[in-house]
Amino acid sequence: MRIMGKITVGIIANPESGRDIRRLIAHASVFDNMEKVNIVKRLLLIMQELGVEKVLAMPETFGIVPAALHAIGEHVVMEVEMLPIKVFGDWRDTLKATELMKDKVNVIIVIGGDGTNRVVAKASGDIPIMPISTGTNNVFPYMIEATIAGATVSAIATGMVKPEEGTYKTKRIELYEDGRLKDIALIDAAATLHSFKGSKAVWKPEYLREIVASVSSPYNIGLSSIPGILKEITEQDDLGIYVELGGERGVKAPIAPGVFREIKVKETKILELNEEVELKTSPSLLALDGERETEMKGRITAKITRNGPRVIEYKKTLKLAAERGFFND
Repeated sequence: MRIMGKITVGIIANPESGRDIRRLIAHASVFDNMEKVNIVKRLLLIMQELGVEKVLAMPETFGIVPAALHAIGEHVVMEVEMLPIKVFGDWRDTLKATELMKDKVNVIIVIGGDGTNRVVAKASGDIPIMPISTGTNNVFPYMIEATIAGATVSAIATGMVKPEEGTYKTKRIELYEDGRLKDIALIDAAATLHSFKGSKAVWKPEYLREIVASVSSPYNIGLSSIPGILKEITEQDDLGIYVELGGERGVKAPIAPGVFREIKVKETKILELNEEVELKTSPSLLALDGERETEMKGRITAKITRNGPRVIEYKKTLKLAAERGFFND
């Protein structure tokens, strides 16, 4: 879908991504906000060079986009507008910004980890997104240089490559409480025995009871690595996986950066797309994409669908753009 008017890109940069408690209890790297400023600087310069006319940006507590604009000054001539929203310094900023951008931009760039992208996915609809990894758990977003990301976004935003050619619809995990959709996750949802959200991060395996994952691999970091030791499922597979913990079989999995833990597995089940599975742990505080987020009780069910956000395939998009002369003088 092409938005009428100026060729416009949205930027959602989360100042809290890559900065949670896992820097203290594990060995995760700190993703400095000044590096996010540098990412935005490169994005702005490349996108303006390749035809993007306007940027809508989410205001946040650090001022990432304003800092990038200040650093490059007169080199940015395209219009950059901060959205008129009240800043809370949490997920509400991301959700509100996405809601406002959805009907005004051609592409949304998300600078964050799995958790940030999860919030964007709640409101992005069919707008293509470019997820750039700066979080702790980074299974969903790309580890991609901002220069390449900016070129890819420009090719989609300008219409050189159509969204139906250069994007795909991702999977998501839908969580239901007594038959009503309560929340979603993109990569993994875990039923835990935690009694409060606290620091949100999950790093104690003894509190885990069940995991539903849309993708799983031994090279993932986070809870999806647990079923990933047993069975690899990619984003392209129309499958998911359910694991109940607490049995006799032990596996060691990288549940956080620098941390392998032995996990006992009781049951594993491959899920077809749209197949419902009932969770046995109720009530439960569910960890969604690595963060304790949603309290649920009653009958808790989950299923994997193709209702996730529309993500740009950057290699395919750049190949098509080059073939069509997008980078020619």
